Amino acid sequence: MKNKVLFTIFIVIILISTHFFIVFAANKSELQQESSNLQTKIDKTKQELGEVENNLSGVMSQIRDLTVQISEYESEIDDLNSQISNLENEISEAEANLKQAEEDFKVQQKRLEDRLVALYEMGETSYLDVLLSSASITDFISKYYIVSEIAEYDNNLLDSIEEHKNAIEAAKKTLEESKSQIETLKKNKEATANALKDSQAVKQNYASELTEEENAIKEQLEQFEADKRAIQAELAAIAAREASSGRTTVISGSPSNYGYIFPVAGCSLANISNKSYPSYRGHTGVDVNINVVGKSVVAVKSGTVVTSTALRNSSGGYRSYGEYVVINHHDGTMTLYAHMLSGSRTVSRGQEVAQGQVIGIVGSTGNSTGPHLHFEVRVNGSCVNPLPYLGY
Repeated sequence: MKNKVLFTIFIVIILISTHFFIVFAANKSELQQESSNLQTKIDKTKQELGEVENNLSGVMSQIRDLTVQISEYESEIDDLNSQISNLENEISEAEANLKQAEEDFKVQQKRLEDRLVALYEMGETSYLDVLLSSASITDFISKYYIVSEIAEYDNNLLDSIEEHKNAIEAAKKTLEESKSQIETLKKNKEATANALKDSQAVKQNYASELTEEENAIKEQLEQFEADKRAIQAELAAIAAREASSGRTTVISGSPSNYGYIFPVAGCSLANISNKSYPSYRGHTGVDVNINVVGKSVVAVKSGTVVTSTALRNSSGGYRSYGEYVVINHHDGTMTLYAHMLSGSRTVSRGQEVAQGQVIGIVGSTGNSTGPHLHFEVRVNGSCVNPLPYLGY
Protein backbone atom coordinates (compact mmCIF):
# COMPACT_ATOMS: atom_id res chain seq x y z
CA MET A 1 0.00 0.00 0.00
CA LYS A 2 2.79 2.38 0.93
CA ASN A 3 4.63 1.63 -2.32
CA LYS A 4 1.44 2.29 -4.29
CA VAL A 5 1.03 5.72 -2.65
CA LEU A 6 4.65 6.62 -3.35
CA PHE A 7 4.26 5.49 -6.97
CA THR A 8 1.14 7.62 -7.33
CA ILE A 9 2.94 10.70 -5.89
CA PHE A 10 5.84 10.07 -8.27
CA ILE A 11 3.51 9.95 -11.27
CA VAL A 12 1.81 13.19 -10.16
CA ILE A 13 5.19 14.93 -9.79
CA ILE A 14 6.19 13.79 -13.27
CA LEU A 15 2.90 15.06 -14.74
CA ILE A 16 3.25 18.42 -12.96
CA SER A 17 6.89 18.78 -14.05
CA THR A 18 5.99 17.86 -17.61
CA HIS A 19 3.15 20.41 -17.61
CA PHE A 20 5.44 23.07 -16.11
CA PHE A 21 8.11 22.36 -18.73
CA ILE A 22 5.56 22.56 -21.53
CA VAL A 23 4.14 25.82 -20.12
CA PHE A 24 7.65 27.23 -19.55
CA ALA A 25 8.68 26.27 -23.07
CA ALA A 26 5.54 27.88 -24.43
CA ASN A 27 6.07 31.03 -22.37
CA LYS A 28 9.70 31.20 -23.42
CA SER A 29 8.71 30.83 -27.04
CA GLU A 30 6.07 33.54 -26.63
CA LEU A 31 8.56 35.82 -24.91
CA GLN A 32 11.07 35.28 -27.68
CA GLN A 33 8.38 36.01 -30.24
CA GLU A 34 7.30 39.14 -28.36
CA SER A 35 10.93 40.24 -28.11
CA SER A 36 11.35 39.68 -31.83
CA ASN A 37 8.15 41.63 -32.54
CA LEU A 38 9.31 44.44 -30.24
CA GLN A 39 12.69 44.59 -31.98
CA THR A 40 10.89 44.71 -35.33
CA LYS A 41 8.79 47.62 -34.06
CA ILE A 42 11.92 49.37 -32.76
CA ASP A 43 13.69 48.89 -36.08
CA LYS A 44 10.62 50.15 -37.92
CA THR A 45 10.42 53.18 -35.66
CA LYS A 46 14.10 53.93 -36.24
CA GLN A 47 13.54 53.61 -39.96
CA GLU A 48 10.55 55.95 -39.77
CA LEU A 49 12.57 58.44 -37.71
CA GLY A 50 15.37 58.23 -40.23
CA GLU A 51 12.91 58.97 -43.01
CA VAL A 52 11.43 62.04 -41.32
CA GLU A 53 13.91 64.18 -43.21
CA ASN A 54 12.71 62.76 -46.54
CA ASN A 55 9.03 62.90 -45.61
CA LEU A 56 8.92 66.64 -45.01
CA SER A 57 6.64 68.43 -47.41
CA GLY A 58 8.39 70.42 -50.11
CA VAL A 59 7.28 73.66 -48.54
CA MET A 60 8.37 72.62 -45.05
CA SER A 61 11.74 71.56 -46.40
CA GLN A 62 12.17 74.98 -47.99
CA ILE A 63 11.11 76.63 -44.74
CA ARG A 64 13.69 74.65 -42.80
CA ASP A 65 16.50 75.56 -45.22
CA LEU A 66 15.47 79.21 -45.21
CA THR A 67 15.32 79.25 -41.41
CA VAL A 68 18.88 77.96 -41.24
CA GLN A 69 19.97 80.36 -43.98
CA ILE A 70 18.41 83.32 -42.17
CA SER A 71 20.13 82.25 -38.95
CA GLU A 72 23.46 82.07 -40.81
CA TYR A 73 22.91 85.57 -42.22
CA GLU A 74 22.05 86.90 -38.77
CA SER A 75 25.17 85.27 -37.30
CA GLU A 76 27.24 86.76 -40.11
CA ILE A 77 25.78 90.21 -39.40
CA ASP A 78 26.54 89.76 -35.69
CA ASP A 79 30.13 88.87 -36.59
CA LEU A 80 30.42 91.84 -38.95
CA ASN A 81 29.03 94.15 -36.26
CA SER A 82 31.65 92.82 -33.87
CA GLN A 83 34.43 93.37 -36.40
CA ILE A 84 33.15 96.88 -37.16
CA SER A 85 33.01 97.69 -33.45
CA ASN A 86 36.58 96.41 -32.95
CA LEU A 87 37.82 98.44 -35.91
CA GLU A 88 36.06 101.55 -34.65
CA ASN A 89 37.88 101.11 -31.35
CA GLU A 90 41.15 100.66 -33.23
CA ILE A 91 40.45 103.81 -35.26
CA SER A 92 39.74 105.79 -32.08
CA GLU A 93 42.98 104.50 -30.57
CA ALA A 94 44.92 105.25 -33.76
CA GLU A 95 43.51 108.79 -33.88
CA ALA A 96 44.46 109.34 -30.25
CA ASN A 97 47.98 108.01 -30.91
CA LEU A 98 48.28 110.19 -33.99
CA LYS A 99 47.21 113.28 -32.06
CA GLN A 100 49.68 112.55 -29.27
CA ALA A 101 52.48 111.83 -31.75
CA GLU A 102 51.82 115.11 -33.56
CA GLU A 103 51.84 117.04 -30.28
CA ASP A 104 55.10 115.38 -29.22
CA PHE A 105 56.55 116.13 -32.65
CA LYS A 106 55.67 119.81 -32.29
CA VAL A 107 57.41 119.94 -28.92
CA GLN A 108 60.54 118.28 -30.32
CA GLN A 109 60.43 120.48 -33.40
CA LYS A 110 60.34 123.61 -31.19
CA ARG A 111 63.32 122.36 -29.23
CA LEU A 112 65.24 121.76 -32.44
CA GLU A 113 64.44 125.25 -33.65
CA ASP A 114 65.67 126.69 -30.34
CA ARG A 115 68.93 124.76 -30.68
CA LEU A 116 69.43 125.98 -34.24
CA VAL A 117 68.89 129.56 -33.05
CA ALA A 118 71.42 129.02 -30.27
CA LEU A 119 73.93 127.58 -32.71
CA TYR A 120 73.36 130.49 -35.08
CA GLU A 121 73.97 132.98 -32.29
CA MET A 122 77.23 131.22 -31.49
CA GLY A 123 78.42 132.19 -34.94
CA GLU A 124 81.55 130.37 -36.14
CA THR A 125 82.46 129.20 -32.68
CA SER A 126 82.87 125.41 -32.62
CA TYR A 127 83.04 122.86 -29.86
CA LEU A 128 86.79 122.66 -30.54
CA ASP A 129 87.17 126.41 -29.97
CA VAL A 130 85.42 126.07 -26.64
CA LEU A 131 87.77 123.28 -25.58
CA LEU A 132 90.91 125.10 -26.73
CA SER A 133 89.91 128.17 -24.77
CA SER A 134 90.25 126.22 -21.53
CA ALA A 135 92.47 127.93 -18.92
CA SER A 136 93.48 124.68 -17.23
CA ILE A 137 93.10 120.92 -17.32
CA THR A 138 90.22 121.17 -14.87
CA ASP A 139 88.55 123.79 -17.03
CA PHE A 140 89.15 121.61 -20.12
CA ILE A 141 87.57 118.57 -18.48
CA SER A 142 84.61 120.62 -17.30
CA LYS A 143 84.05 122.12 -20.75
CA TYR A 144 84.54 118.70 -22.39
CA TYR A 145 81.81 117.25 -20.15
CA ILE A 146 79.46 120.13 -21.00
CA VAL A 147 80.16 119.81 -24.72
CA SER A 148 79.54 116.04 -24.54
CA GLU A 149 76.23 116.58 -22.77
CA ILE A 150 75.15 119.15 -25.38
CA ALA A 151 76.16 116.85 -28.23
CA GLU A 152 74.29 113.91 -26.68
CA TYR A 153 71.25 116.11 -26.16
CA ASP A 154 71.36 117.18 -29.82
CA ASN A 155 71.64 113.55 -30.97
CA ASN A 156 68.80 112.42 -28.71
CA LEU A 157 66.69 115.31 -29.94
CA LEU A 158 67.22 114.32 -33.56
CA ASP A 159 66.50 110.65 -32.74
CA SER A 160 63.34 111.63 -30.87
CA ILE A 161 62.15 113.74 -33.79
CA GLU A 162 62.74 110.80 -36.14
CA GLU A 163 60.86 108.41 -33.83
CA HIS A 164 57.88 110.72 -33.57
CA LYS A 165 57.90 111.23 -37.32
CA ASN A 166 57.84 107.43 -37.86
CA ALA A 167 55.11 107.05 -35.22
CA ILE A 168 52.99 109.62 -37.04
CA GLU A 169 53.45 107.82 -40.35
CA ALA A 170 52.58 104.44 -38.77
CA ALA A 171 49.50 105.86 -37.05
CA LYS A 172 48.31 107.43 -40.31
CA LYS A 173 48.85 104.14 -42.15
CA THR A 174 46.97 102.14 -39.50
CA LEU A 175 44.18 104.68 -39.55
CA GLU A 176 43.82 104.52 -43.32
CA GLU A 177 43.89 100.71 -43.33
CA SER A 178 41.27 100.51 -40.58
CA LYS A 179 39.03 103.00 -42.36
CA SER A 180 39.37 101.02 -45.58
CA GLN A 181 38.54 97.78 -43.77
CA ILE A 182 35.55 99.28 -42.02
CA GLU A 183 34.13 100.48 -45.33
CA THR A 184 34.51 96.97 -46.76
CA LEU A 185 32.86 95.44 -43.71
CA LYS A 186 29.97 97.90 -43.90
CA LYS A 187 29.43 97.02 -47.56
CA ASN A 188 29.49 93.31 -46.68
CA LYS A 189 27.04 93.95 -43.87
CA GLU A 190 24.70 95.83 -46.22
CA ALA A 191 24.87 93.01 -48.78
CA THR A 192 24.22 90.40 -46.09
CA ALA A 193 21.34 92.45 -44.69
CA ASN A 194 19.77 92.63 -48.17
CA ALA A 195 20.18 88.87 -48.60
CA LEU A 196 18.60 88.40 -45.18
CA LYS A 197 15.58 90.51 -46.16
CA ASP A 198 15.18 88.54 -49.39
CA SER A 199 15.31 85.22 -47.53
CA GLN A 200 12.80 86.48 -44.96
CA ALA A 201 10.43 87.58 -47.73
CA VAL A 202 10.66 84.20 -49.49
CA LYS A 203 10.18 82.41 -46.19
CA GLN A 204 7.09 84.50 -45.45
CA ASN A 205 5.59 83.46 -48.80
CA TYR A 206 6.22 79.82 -48.04
CA ALA A 207 4.88 80.21 -44.51
CA SER A 208 1.47 81.23 -45.87
CA GLU A 209 1.14 77.72 -47.32
CA LEU A 210 1.94 75.81 -44.13
CA THR A 211 -0.53 73.75 -42.15
CA GLU A 212 -1.11 74.46 -38.47
CA GLU A 213 1.12 71.53 -37.52
CA GLU A 214 3.89 72.69 -39.85
CA ASN A 215 3.63 76.22 -38.46
CA ALA A 216 4.35 74.80 -35.03
CA ILE A 217 7.40 73.02 -36.45
CA LYS A 218 8.50 76.27 -38.10
CA GLU A 219 8.33 78.10 -34.78
CA GLN A 220 10.37 75.34 -33.12
CA LEU A 221 13.00 75.61 -35.85
CA GLU A 222 13.18 79.38 -35.46
CA GLN A 223 13.54 79.08 -31.70
CA PHE A 224 16.21 76.40 -32.10
CA GLU A 225 18.25 78.62 -34.44
CA ALA A 226 17.87 81.57 -32.05
CA ASP A 227 19.07 79.39 -29.15
CA LYS A 228 22.02 78.15 -31.19
CA ARG A 229 23.07 81.72 -32.01
CA ALA A 230 22.87 82.69 -28.34
CA ILE A 231 24.93 79.64 -27.33
CA GLN A 232 27.43 80.36 -30.11
CA ALA A 233 27.87 83.94 -28.89
CA GLU A 234 28.27 82.81 -25.27
CA LEU A 235 30.86 80.12 -26.02
CA ALA A 236 32.77 82.39 -28.44
CA ALA A 237 32.98 85.01 -25.68
CA ILE A 238 34.28 82.41 -23.21
CA ALA A 239 36.88 81.25 -25.75
CA ALA A 240 37.97 84.84 -26.43
CA ARG A 241 38.33 85.64 -22.73
CA GLU A 242 40.35 82.51 -22.09
CA ALA A 243 42.59 83.12 -25.10
CA SER A 244 43.28 86.71 -24.06
CA SER A 245 44.10 85.63 -20.51
CA GLY A 246 46.62 83.06 -21.75
CA ARG A 247 44.98 80.22 -19.80
CA THR A 248 44.43 78.08 -22.90
CA THR A 249 47.16 75.69 -24.02
CA VAL A 250 46.20 74.87 -27.60
CA ILE A 251 47.21 71.43 -28.84
CA SER A 252 48.57 71.53 -32.36
CA GLY A 253 48.27 68.82 -34.99
CA SER A 254 45.36 66.69 -36.16
CA PRO A 255 42.12 66.30 -34.17
CA SER A 256 43.15 62.76 -33.20
CA ASN A 257 45.90 64.31 -31.04
CA TYR A 258 43.30 65.79 -28.70
CA GLY A 259 42.79 62.47 -26.91
CA TYR A 260 38.98 62.23 -26.85
CA ILE A 261 37.11 59.09 -25.87
CA PHE A 262 33.62 58.26 -27.21
CA PRO A 263 30.84 60.36 -25.58
CA VAL A 264 28.45 57.44 -24.87
CA ALA A 265 29.68 54.66 -22.57
CA GLY A 266 29.90 51.26 -24.24
CA CYS A 267 29.38 52.73 -27.72
CA SER A 268 31.55 53.55 -30.70
CA LEU A 269 31.36 54.99 -34.21
CA ALA A 270 29.22 51.96 -35.08
CA ASN A 271 26.43 53.55 -33.01
CA ILE A 272 26.22 56.53 -35.39
CA SER A 273 23.86 55.91 -38.29
CA ASN A 274 24.87 58.95 -40.35
CA LYS A 275 28.58 59.75 -40.42
CA SER A 276 28.41 62.62 -42.90
CA TYR A 277 28.94 66.18 -41.68
CA PRO A 278 26.75 68.05 -41.70
CA SER A 279 24.12 65.34 -42.10
CA TYR A 280 21.74 68.13 -43.16
CA ARG A 281 22.01 71.89 -43.47
CA GLY A 282 22.28 73.59 -40.12
CA HIS A 283 23.17 70.41 -38.22
CA THR A 284 26.15 71.40 -36.11
CA GLY A 285 27.08 68.04 -34.63
CA VAL A 286 26.78 64.29 -34.95
CA ASP A 287 24.01 62.05 -33.54
CA VAL A 288 24.85 58.88 -31.62
CA ASN A 289 21.54 57.07 -32.13
CA ILE A 290 21.89 53.28 -32.42
CA ASN A 291 21.19 51.14 -29.31
CA VAL A 292 21.75 54.04 -26.91
CA VAL A 293 18.60 54.00 -24.76
CA GLY A 294 19.51 54.32 -21.08
CA LYS A 295 23.24 54.55 -21.70
CA SER A 296 25.51 57.01 -19.91
CA VAL A 297 26.84 60.17 -21.49
CA VAL A 298 30.47 60.74 -20.48
CA ALA A 299 32.99 63.57 -20.74
CA VAL A 300 35.24 62.88 -23.72
CA LYS A 301 38.12 64.59 -21.92
CA SER A 302 38.76 66.33 -18.62
CA GLY A 303 37.79 69.98 -18.33
CA THR A 304 35.50 72.55 -16.75
CA VAL A 305 31.71 72.60 -17.17
CA VAL A 306 30.76 75.99 -18.62
CA THR A 307 27.09 75.15 -19.22
CA SER A 308 24.73 72.65 -17.61
CA THR A 309 21.10 73.55 -18.09
CA ALA A 310 17.75 72.74 -19.68
CA LEU A 311 16.22 74.87 -22.41
CA ARG A 312 12.46 75.20 -21.94
CA ASN A 313 9.73 77.22 -23.61
CA SER A 314 7.19 79.39 -21.79
CA SER A 315 4.83 76.45 -21.28
CA GLY A 316 7.55 74.50 -19.47
CA GLY A 317 8.19 71.99 -22.24
CA TYR A 318 11.66 71.32 -23.56
CA ARG A 319 12.97 73.13 -26.66
CA SER A 320 16.10 73.17 -28.82
CA TYR A 321 18.95 71.26 -27.12
CA GLY A 322 16.75 70.32 -24.17
CA GLU A 323 18.95 69.04 -21.33
CA TYR A 324 22.52 69.83 -22.38
CA VAL A 325 26.06 70.29 -21.06
CA VAL A 326 29.12 72.10 -22.44
CA ILE A 327 32.65 71.31 -21.25
CA ASN A 328 35.69 73.51 -21.83
CA HIS A 329 38.81 71.33 -22.22
CA HIS A 330 41.25 74.28 -22.06
CA ASP A 331 43.02 73.15 -25.22
CA GLY A 332 41.13 75.42 -27.60
CA THR A 333 38.17 73.03 -27.80
CA MET A 334 34.80 72.67 -26.09
CA THR A 335 32.31 69.81 -26.37
CA LEU A 336 28.52 69.97 -26.22
CA TYR A 337 26.19 67.09 -25.22
CA ALA A 338 22.49 67.62 -25.97
CA HIS A 339 18.98 66.08 -25.70
CA MET A 340 19.86 64.16 -22.53
CA LEU A 341 17.22 62.43 -20.40
CA SER A 342 15.12 64.72 -18.24
CA GLY A 343 16.74 65.26 -14.85
CA SER A 344 19.75 63.08 -15.69
CA ARG A 345 22.46 65.77 -15.68
CA THR A 346 24.97 65.05 -12.92
CA VAL A 347 27.27 68.08 -13.27
CA SER A 348 26.91 71.81 -12.72
CA ARG A 349 28.50 74.95 -14.10
CA GLY A 350 32.03 75.57 -12.87
CA GLN A 351 32.58 71.94 -11.90
CA GLU A 352 35.81 70.19 -12.88
CA VAL A 353 35.21 66.83 -14.60
CA ALA A 354 37.50 63.92 -15.41
CA GLN A 355 37.66 62.06 -18.70
CA GLY A 356 35.02 59.32 -18.72
CA GLN A 357 33.00 60.88 -15.89
CA VAL A 358 29.24 60.38 -16.30
CA ILE A 359 27.50 63.71 -16.98
CA GLY A 360 24.02 62.43 -17.91
CA ILE A 361 21.91 59.79 -19.67
CA VAL A 362 20.99 59.59 -23.36
CA GLY A 363 17.47 60.94 -23.87
CA SER A 364 15.23 62.81 -26.29
CA THR A 365 14.53 66.22 -24.74
CA GLY A 366 14.13 69.33 -26.91
CA ASN A 367 14.01 69.23 -30.73
CA SER A 368 14.47 65.49 -30.99
CA THR A 369 12.61 62.70 -32.80
CA GLY A 370 13.98 59.87 -30.71
CA PRO A 371 16.60 58.87 -28.10
CA HIS A 372 20.07 59.97 -29.17
CA LEU A 373 23.03 62.07 -28.08
CA HIS A 374 23.72 65.18 -30.14
CA PHE A 375 27.48 65.74 -29.80
CA GLU A 376 29.39 68.84 -30.91
CA VAL A 377 33.03 69.94 -30.92
CA ARG A 378 33.76 73.67 -30.92
CA VAL A 379 37.12 75.26 -31.66
CA ASN A 380 37.44 78.84 -30.41
CA GLY A 381 33.70 78.72 -29.80
CA SER A 382 32.74 77.72 -33.37
CA CYS A 383 31.41 74.33 -34.47
CA VAL A 384 33.64 71.96 -36.43
CA ASN A 385 33.22 68.40 -37.69
CA PRO A 386 33.34 66.25 -34.51
CA LEU A 387 33.98 62.93 -36.28
CA PRO A 388 37.78 63.32 -36.69
CA TYR A 389 38.00 63.97 -32.94
CA LEU A 390 36.37 60.57 -32.41
CA GLY A 391 38.82 58.80 -34.70
CA TYR A 392 36.70 58.68 -37.85
